Amino acid sequence: MPISSQYFSYTIFLLILQLLLPTILYASNDCMYTSIIAFGNSLTDTGNLKNIDSVFNITTPQYFFPPYGETFFHKPTGRCSDGRLIIDFLAKGLGLPFIPPYVGSKENGNKTELGKDCKLKIRHSLFLVGEIGGNDYSMELVAGKSIKQVKSFVPLVIDKITTTVKKLIELGGKIFVVPNLLPIECTPLALTLFKSSDAKMYDNTTGCLISIKKLEEYHNQLLQRELHKIRVNFPKVNVIYADYYNAALQLYRSPTQFGFVQPLRACCGGGGPYNYNPSALCGERSSTVCAHPNRFVNWDEIHLTEAAYRMIYKSVFKGSYSIPRFSSLCPAIAS
Repeated sequence: MPISSQYFSYTIFLLILQLLLPTILYASNDCMYTSIIAFGNSLTDTGNLKNIDSVFNITTPQYFFPPYGETFFHKPTGRCSDGRLIIDFLAKGLGLPFIPPYVGSKENGNKTELGKDCKLKIRHSLFLVGEIGGNDYSMELVAGKSIKQVKSFVPLVIDKITTTVKKLIELGGKIFVVPNLLPIECTPLALTLFKSSDAKMYDNTTGCLISIKKLEEYHNQLLQRELHKIRVNFPKVNVIYADYYNAALQLYRSPTQFGFVQPLRACCGGGGPYNYNPSALCGERSSTVCAHPNRFVNWDEIHLTEAAYRMIYKSVFKGSYSIPRFSSLCPAIAS
Protein backbone atom coordinates (compact mmCIF):
# COMPACT_ATOMS: atom_id res chain seq x y z
CA MET A 1 0.00 0.00 0.00
CA PRO A 2 2.55 2.65 -1.06
CA ILE A 3 1.43 6.20 -0.29
CA SER A 4 2.53 8.60 -2.99
CA SER A 5 4.24 11.81 -1.95
CA GLN A 6 1.84 13.64 -4.29
CA TYR A 7 -0.79 13.63 -1.52
CA PHE A 8 1.56 15.38 0.89
CA SER A 9 2.68 17.89 -1.76
CA TYR A 10 -0.95 18.53 -2.66
CA THR A 11 -1.81 19.17 0.99
CA ILE A 12 0.95 21.76 1.42
CA PHE A 13 0.04 23.34 -1.92
CA LEU A 14 -3.56 23.77 -0.83
CA LEU A 15 -2.46 25.38 2.43
CA ILE A 16 -0.33 27.97 0.65
CA LEU A 17 -3.02 28.53 -1.97
CA GLN A 18 -5.67 29.16 0.66
CA LEU A 19 -3.41 31.57 2.52
CA LEU A 20 -2.61 33.55 -0.61
CA LEU A 21 -6.15 33.86 -1.94
CA PRO A 22 -8.91 34.34 0.64
CA THR A 23 -9.42 36.88 3.33
CA ILE A 24 -8.76 35.33 6.73
CA LEU A 25 -11.66 36.02 9.08
CA TYR A 26 -10.56 37.84 12.21
CA ALA A 27 -12.10 37.82 15.64
CA SER A 28 -11.11 39.09 19.04
CA ASN A 29 -10.33 36.32 21.53
CA ASP A 30 -8.06 35.92 24.51
CA CYS A 31 -6.21 33.00 22.94
CA MET A 32 -4.76 35.16 20.13
CA TYR A 33 -5.80 32.78 17.36
CA THR A 34 -7.00 34.77 14.38
CA SER A 35 -8.12 31.74 12.40
CA ILE A 36 -8.37 27.96 12.29
CA ILE A 37 -6.77 26.06 9.44
CA ALA A 38 -8.09 22.51 9.45
CA PHE A 39 -6.93 19.44 7.57
CA GLY A 40 -9.69 16.88 7.33
CA ASN A 41 -12.80 15.83 5.45
CA SER A 42 -16.18 14.83 6.84
CA LEU A 43 -15.04 15.72 10.36
CA THR A 44 -14.51 19.31 9.25
CA ASP A 45 -17.23 19.78 6.67
CA THR A 46 -17.98 17.53 3.74
CA GLY A 47 -18.08 13.82 3.00
CA ASN A 48 -16.29 14.32 -0.31
CA LEU A 49 -12.56 14.12 0.32
CA LYS A 50 -11.62 16.12 -2.78
CA ASN A 51 -13.29 19.42 -1.96
CA ILE A 52 -11.56 22.49 -0.56
CA ASP A 53 -13.63 24.13 2.13
CA SER A 54 -13.74 27.58 3.62
CA VAL A 55 -11.37 30.46 4.18
CA PHE A 56 -9.74 28.98 7.26
CA ASN A 57 -10.77 25.35 6.74
CA ILE A 58 -8.84 23.34 4.17
CA THR A 59 -10.47 20.02 3.35
CA THR A 60 -7.74 17.82 1.92
CA PRO A 61 -7.62 14.15 0.93
CA GLN A 62 -6.57 11.59 3.44
CA TYR A 63 -4.25 8.98 2.05
CA PHE A 64 -6.93 6.79 0.48
CA PHE A 65 -6.82 4.72 -2.65
CA PRO A 66 -9.42 4.48 -5.44
CA PRO A 67 -11.95 3.16 -6.05
CA TYR A 68 -12.95 3.15 -2.38
CA GLY A 69 -12.70 6.91 -1.93
CA GLU A 70 -15.26 7.44 -4.66
CA THR A 71 -17.88 4.92 -3.55
CA PHE A 72 -17.58 4.58 0.20
CA PHE A 73 -18.48 8.12 1.24
CA HIS A 74 -21.65 10.09 0.75
CA LYS A 75 -21.86 12.89 -1.77
CA PRO A 76 -21.18 16.39 -0.37
CA THR A 77 -24.03 17.43 1.94
CA GLY A 78 -22.35 20.13 4.00
CA ARG A 79 -21.79 18.24 7.24
CA CYS A 80 -22.09 14.47 7.73
CA SER A 81 -24.10 14.80 10.93
CA ASP A 82 -27.36 16.23 12.22
CA GLY A 83 -25.68 19.50 13.16
CA ARG A 84 -22.41 20.98 14.35
CA LEU A 85 -19.07 19.20 14.43
CA ILE A 86 -16.13 19.44 16.83
CA ILE A 87 -14.55 22.20 14.77
CA ASP A 88 -17.74 24.27 14.95
CA PHE A 89 -17.74 24.12 18.74
CA LEU A 90 -14.03 24.96 18.73
CA ALA A 91 -14.58 28.00 16.51
CA LYS A 92 -17.36 29.22 18.79
CA GLY A 93 -15.20 28.66 21.88
CA LEU A 94 -12.40 30.74 20.35
CA GLY A 95 -14.74 33.53 19.31
CA LEU A 96 -14.24 32.79 15.62
CA PRO A 97 -16.92 32.59 12.91
CA PHE A 98 -18.51 29.25 12.11
CA ILE A 99 -17.13 27.46 9.09
CA PRO A 100 -19.37 28.02 6.04
CA PRO A 101 -20.77 24.68 4.75
CA TYR A 102 -19.52 23.50 1.37
CA VAL A 103 -23.02 23.10 -0.06
CA GLY A 104 -24.81 26.32 -0.83
CA SER A 105 -21.79 28.43 -1.70
CA LYS A 106 -19.75 28.38 -4.88
CA GLU A 107 -17.33 30.90 -3.45
CA ASN A 108 -15.75 29.82 -0.18
CA GLY A 109 -14.90 33.25 1.19
CA ASN A 110 -13.95 36.65 -0.21
CA LYS A 111 -10.86 36.52 -2.37
CA THR A 112 -7.97 38.95 -1.88
CA GLU A 113 -4.19 39.00 -1.93
CA LEU A 114 -2.41 38.57 1.41
CA GLY A 115 1.08 39.12 0.08
CA LYS A 116 3.65 39.73 2.82
CA ASP A 117 1.08 39.03 5.54
CA CYS A 118 1.07 35.31 4.71
CA LYS A 119 3.57 34.30 7.41
CA LEU A 120 1.79 36.45 9.97
CA LYS A 121 -1.46 34.61 9.27
CA ILE A 122 0.25 31.27 9.67
CA ARG A 123 1.91 32.31 12.91
CA HIS A 124 -1.38 33.30 14.53
CA SER A 125 -3.51 30.46 13.19
CA LEU A 126 -4.51 27.34 15.06
CA PHE A 127 -3.78 24.26 12.93
CA LEU A 128 -6.14 21.33 13.39
CA VAL A 129 -4.37 18.39 11.71
CA GLY A 130 -6.82 15.52 11.54
CA GLU A 131 -8.06 13.23 12.61
CA ILE A 132 -6.23 11.35 9.88
CA GLY A 133 -6.06 7.60 9.43
CA GLY A 134 -9.64 6.54 10.03
CA ASN A 135 -10.47 6.46 6.33
CA ASP A 136 -7.29 4.59 5.46
CA TYR A 137 -7.98 1.78 7.89
CA SER A 138 -11.76 1.61 7.42
CA MET A 139 -11.58 1.42 3.65
CA GLU A 140 -8.89 -1.24 3.66
CA LEU A 141 -10.95 -3.31 6.09
CA VAL A 142 -13.98 -2.88 3.82
CA ALA A 143 -11.80 -4.01 0.92
CA GLY A 144 -11.18 -7.29 2.74
CA LYS A 145 -7.73 -6.81 4.24
CA SER A 146 -7.05 -8.43 7.60
CA ILE A 147 -6.45 -6.50 10.82
CA LYS A 148 -2.81 -7.63 10.67
CA GLN A 149 -2.40 -6.29 7.13
CA VAL A 150 -3.98 -2.96 8.00
CA LYS A 151 -1.83 -2.66 11.12
CA SER A 152 1.27 -2.72 8.93
CA PHE A 153 0.12 0.57 7.35
CA VAL A 154 0.06 2.46 10.66
CA PRO A 155 3.71 3.66 10.72
CA LEU A 156 3.31 5.02 7.19
CA VAL A 157 0.15 6.95 8.10
CA ILE A 158 1.79 8.34 11.26
CA ASP A 159 4.80 9.42 9.22
CA LYS A 160 2.55 11.37 6.86
CA ILE A 161 0.83 13.13 9.77
CA THR A 162 4.05 14.11 11.52
CA THR A 163 5.78 15.10 8.28
CA THR A 164 2.87 17.43 7.54
CA VAL A 165 3.16 19.03 11.00
CA LYS A 166 6.91 19.55 10.58
CA LYS A 167 6.46 21.11 7.14
CA LEU A 168 3.83 23.47 8.54
CA ILE A 169 6.24 24.40 11.33
CA GLU A 170 8.81 25.27 8.66
CA LEU A 171 6.18 27.55 7.11
CA GLY A 172 5.84 29.35 10.45
CA GLY A 173 3.07 27.46 12.24
CA LYS A 174 3.20 27.77 16.04
CA ILE A 175 0.10 26.04 17.42
CA PHE A 176 -1.06 22.57 16.40
CA VAL A 177 -3.84 20.31 17.59
CA VAL A 178 -3.36 16.76 16.33
CA PRO A 179 -6.26 14.39 17.14
CA ASN A 180 -5.95 10.65 17.37
CA LEU A 181 -8.57 8.31 15.90
CA LEU A 182 -12.20 8.17 16.86
CA PRO A 183 -13.31 4.64 17.87
CA ILE A 184 -13.75 2.82 14.56
CA GLU A 185 -14.53 -0.35 16.52
CA CYS A 186 -17.77 1.26 17.74
CA THR A 187 -19.09 2.35 14.33
CA PRO A 188 -22.14 0.66 12.82
CA LEU A 189 -19.97 -0.01 9.77
CA ALA A 190 -17.39 -2.08 11.65
CA LEU A 191 -19.93 -3.73 13.93
CA THR A 192 -21.91 -4.87 10.88
CA LEU A 193 -18.95 -6.00 8.77
CA PHE A 194 -17.32 -7.95 11.60
CA LYS A 195 -20.42 -9.14 13.41
CA SER A 196 -19.73 -12.27 15.44
CA SER A 197 -21.64 -14.67 17.66
CA ASP A 198 -18.53 -14.99 19.84
CA ALA A 199 -18.94 -12.69 22.85
CA LYS A 200 -15.17 -12.69 23.33
CA MET A 201 -14.84 -10.57 20.20
CA TYR A 202 -16.48 -7.63 21.98
CA ASP A 203 -15.36 -5.34 24.78
CA ASN A 204 -17.81 -6.01 27.60
CA THR A 205 -17.69 -2.38 28.74
CA THR A 206 -18.66 -0.86 25.40
CA GLY A 207 -19.91 -3.60 23.08
CA CYS A 208 -17.27 -2.56 20.54
CA LEU A 209 -14.89 -4.80 18.59
CA ILE A 210 -11.67 -5.72 20.43
CA SER A 211 -9.63 -6.58 17.31
CA ILE A 212 -10.08 -3.14 15.76
CA LYS A 213 -9.59 -1.52 19.16
CA LYS A 214 -6.05 -2.95 19.26
CA LEU A 215 -5.34 -1.50 15.80
CA GLU A 216 -6.45 1.95 16.92
CA GLU A 217 -4.55 1.79 20.17
CA TYR A 218 -1.41 1.05 18.18
CA HIS A 219 -2.04 4.07 15.93
CA ASN A 220 -2.75 6.35 18.89
CA GLN A 221 0.29 5.24 20.88
CA LEU A 222 2.61 5.68 17.91
CA LEU A 223 1.13 9.10 17.12
CA GLN A 224 1.63 10.26 20.70
CA ARG A 225 5.24 9.07 20.70
CA GLU A 226 6.06 10.85 17.44
CA LEU A 227 4.40 14.08 18.53
CA HIS A 228 6.56 14.06 21.65
CA LYS A 229 9.63 13.95 19.42
CA ILE A 230 8.36 17.01 17.55
CA ARG A 231 7.94 18.88 20.86
CA VAL A 232 11.53 18.05 21.79
CA ASN A 233 12.87 19.19 18.42
CA PHE A 234 10.68 22.33 18.26
CA PRO A 235 10.39 23.55 21.87
CA LYS A 236 8.92 26.92 20.88
CA VAL A 237 5.98 25.28 19.09
CA ASN A 238 2.83 24.09 20.86
CA VAL A 239 1.84 20.60 19.67
CA ILE A 240 -1.27 19.30 21.40
CA TYR A 241 -2.28 15.66 21.26
CA ALA A 242 -6.11 15.63 21.17
CA ASP A 243 -7.48 12.40 22.61
CA TYR A 244 -10.66 12.13 20.55
CA TYR A 245 -10.56 8.36 21.05
CA ASN A 246 -10.97 8.20 24.82
CA ALA A 247 -13.19 11.27 24.87
CA ALA A 248 -15.57 9.41 22.54
CA LEU A 249 -15.13 6.02 24.20
CA GLN A 250 -16.65 7.30 27.44
CA LEU A 251 -19.89 7.90 25.53
CA TYR A 252 -20.05 4.23 24.56
CA ARG A 253 -18.94 3.05 28.00
CA SER A 254 -21.39 5.16 30.02
CA PRO A 255 -24.03 6.39 27.56
CA THR A 256 -26.78 7.21 30.05
CA GLN A 257 -24.39 9.40 32.03
CA PHE A 258 -24.17 11.67 28.98
CA GLY A 259 -27.82 11.45 27.98
CA PHE A 260 -27.58 8.76 25.29
CA VAL A 261 -29.86 5.74 25.01
CA GLN A 262 -28.56 4.31 21.72
CA PRO A 263 -24.73 4.22 21.84
CA LEU A 264 -24.04 1.79 18.97
CA ARG A 265 -26.99 1.97 16.58
CA ALA A 266 -26.96 4.67 13.87
CA CYS A 267 -29.64 7.35 13.90
CA CYS A 268 -29.66 7.55 10.10
CA GLY A 269 -29.44 4.41 8.00
CA GLY A 270 -31.12 1.64 6.06
CA GLY A 271 -31.90 -0.98 8.67
CA GLY A 272 -30.14 -3.92 10.28
CA PRO A 273 -28.97 -4.50 13.87
CA TYR A 274 -26.93 -1.30 13.85
CA ASN A 275 -29.06 0.52 11.24
CA TYR A 276 -26.34 0.22 8.61
CA ASN A 277 -27.17 -1.16 5.19
CA PRO A 278 -24.64 -0.59 2.36
CA SER A 279 -27.48 -0.63 -0.17
CA ALA A 280 -29.42 2.08 1.70
CA LEU A 281 -26.96 4.58 3.09
CA CYS A 282 -27.94 7.59 5.16
CA GLY A 283 -29.26 10.31 2.86
CA GLU A 284 -30.66 7.93 0.28
CA ARG A 285 -34.42 7.72 -0.23
CA SER A 286 -34.70 4.25 1.27
CA SER A 287 -32.97 5.29 4.52
CA THR A 288 -34.69 6.54 7.65
CA VAL A 289 -33.74 9.03 10.38
CA CYS A 290 -34.45 8.66 14.08
CA ALA A 291 -36.78 11.11 15.81
CA HIS A 292 -34.28 12.13 18.52
CA PRO A 293 -30.67 12.31 17.21
CA ASN A 294 -29.51 13.83 20.50
CA ARG A 295 -30.07 10.43 22.14
CA PHE A 296 -27.73 8.70 19.68
CA VAL A 297 -23.93 8.68 19.60
CA ASN A 298 -23.66 7.49 15.98
CA TRP A 299 -25.29 9.57 13.25
CA ASP A 300 -24.63 7.18 10.35
CA GLU A 301 -22.27 4.28 9.71
CA ILE A 302 -19.09 6.24 10.48
CA HIS A 303 -20.03 9.73 11.70
CA LEU A 304 -21.31 10.93 15.07
CA THR A 305 -24.20 13.17 16.09
CA GLU A 306 -23.92 16.80 17.12
CA ALA A 307 -24.61 15.75 20.72
CA ALA A 308 -21.66 13.36 20.64
CA TYR A 309 -19.34 15.89 19.00
CA ARG A 310 -20.29 18.45 21.63
CA MET A 311 -19.30 16.07 24.43
CA ILE A 312 -16.00 15.24 22.72
CA TYR A 313 -15.25 18.93 22.24
CA LYS A 314 -15.88 19.65 25.92
CA SER A 315 -13.69 16.74 27.04
CA VAL A 316 -10.79 17.61 24.72
CA PHE A 317 -10.74 21.41 24.63
CA LYS A 318 -12.26 22.26 27.99
CA GLY A 319 -11.31 19.13 29.94
CA SER A 320 -8.41 16.76 30.43
CA TYR A 321 -8.45 14.76 27.18
CA SER A 322 -5.46 16.46 25.56
CA ILE A 323 -1.68 16.54 26.14
CA PRO A 324 -0.82 19.19 27.15
CA ARG A 325 -4.23 20.46 28.17
CA PHE A 326 -5.59 22.83 25.57
CA SER A 327 -7.29 24.81 28.32
CA SER A 328 -3.90 25.47 29.93
CA LEU A 329 -2.76 27.23 26.75
CA CYS A 330 -6.11 28.93 26.27
CA PRO A 331 -7.69 29.48 29.71
CA ALA A 332 -10.52 31.58 28.26
CA ILE A 333 -12.00 28.56 26.48
CA ALA A 334 -12.48 26.71 29.77
CA SER A 335 -14.76 29.41 31.18
